[in-house]
Amino acid sequence: MVLLLGSWSGPADAHKEHAKKQAEQAEQKQAQAKARERTVNHPTSPEVHKAVKDDLERLEEERPKSWAARSADWVGRLHPFAVHFPLALFPISWVALMLGRRRGDAEPLIRSAIVVAGATAAVAAALGWINGGFTLADADPLLLWHRWLGTGLGVAGAAVALWTWRHRSAAHSKAMVWVLGAVTAVLLAQGWLGGALVHGADHLNW
Repeated sequence: MVLLLGSWSGPADAHKEHAKKQAEQAEQKQAQAKARERTVNHPTSPEVHKAVKDDLERLEEERPKSWAARSADWVGRLHPFAVHFPLALFPISWVALMLGRRRGDAEPLIRSAIVVAGATAAVAAALGWINGGFTLADADPLLLWHRWLGTGLGVAGAAVALWTWRHRSAAHSKAMVWVLGAVTAVLLAQGWLGGALVHGADHLNW
């Protein structure tokens, strides 16, 4: 009887152990599948950037051939050049305005810098649309954020330039200090997005 019980319990225990291992392996595979899904969908994943690179190569192959279309394409590629103006002028105007208000001698030159900063922000945004194509959605989340954040900066820049141009006192107001500070903060985020599109999302990792 003891021998019979021992011979019966042995296969039963082995079956339980096998079933336990199968359950653990199934849980591990499920966890790995979820991890891969999160990685693929993450904006910084290699898969997403490879897809964007493939799109850029395809766009390069499909470059327009007519003179007018090639001219528009060339104008759009001035976008990286144009963005340097608002990137530099907005922070400079902000710091200059704060220092000028503290000293009590805010100069008209600051007003001119604000106008140029706002106008060039609008131009850079327009060139970005020409360069990136007129679409409301992008495959890469980074590109999508860059597109619409840049559009917002272009609209805000145009509004600030118009406000400063039409109201001379606006350039020296406390409200302008806050506006320029906010635009500068958003420009820093936009600059990071632009760098991430070119060099990868980890380009500023320590």
